[in-house]
Amino acid sequence: MYVDETGADDTATDTAADAGHDELTVEVGGEEYEVQENFDYDQDGDNDTAVVQTEDGYIAFADTDGDGTADTAVQLDEQGNVLAAAEYNETSGEWTESDADSVNAPGGDGADDHGSKSPSHDSGDDAATPVNSGSGGEITVDTQSGEVTAGAAQYDADGDGTNDTAVVTDEQGNTYAFTDNDGDGSADEAVVIEADGDVTVAQHTGDEEWTTVETGHINADGSYESDSAGAAPTASGSDAAWQG
Repeated sequence: MYVDETGADDTATDTAADAGHDELTVEVGGEEYEVQENFDYDQDGDNDTAVVQTEDGYIAFADTDGDGTADTAVQLDEQGNVLAAAEYNETSGEWTESDADSVNAPGGDGADDHGSKSPSHDSGDDAATPVNSGSGGEITVDTQSGEVTAGAAQYDADGDGTNDTAVVTDEQGNTYAFTDNDGDGSADEAVVIEADGDVTVAQHTGDEEWTTVETGHINADGSYESDSAGAAPTASGSDAAWQG
């Protein structure tokens, strides 16, 4: 089980889903990292899992005993398939590989619980698939070539307890996050993170029409920096980027 000691790249959540969410402490190799809880695993309206992007896919960190520190980690590939799992030993300060089917499932209010609940143990398959669990309906994307499907909504971008964002990655390593803001099943906003770190944020403004509202880039340290904050929106000349 690989746990990123340099601080996982939470680019996707920075641009679409982490505002105002609880911070979860992840301890790796004696160092502490703060990540945002951005996924509601048990669908109770409170985010309880921090899904962060890495070079090879994602890692889902969870605090199952409510002390504010991550004690389980599930590693997934870019398609959300489980690769491995690990549990944190507070005594040794080390992560040890575990059976993905037997790790404790996150629940409650995550890092805000502060020990108010007993750890829940789930030996079923759900504990191993936090990214795909509780996925919302299919999100379609309006393009000049017609509607295309981005897949099932797997992330809760606005923290209201309903998954509204589908994230896909193409063969070139570009990542697309499509968000359905009004619940009609069609994407209203798109965030594109290109393989070289360039970021484009666009809104659906009409039939087969997307308007770029912000551009930016990912810095070497993994942080996002806007290139166009305060600039007037410019109409996208082509929706080729939204065909995912």
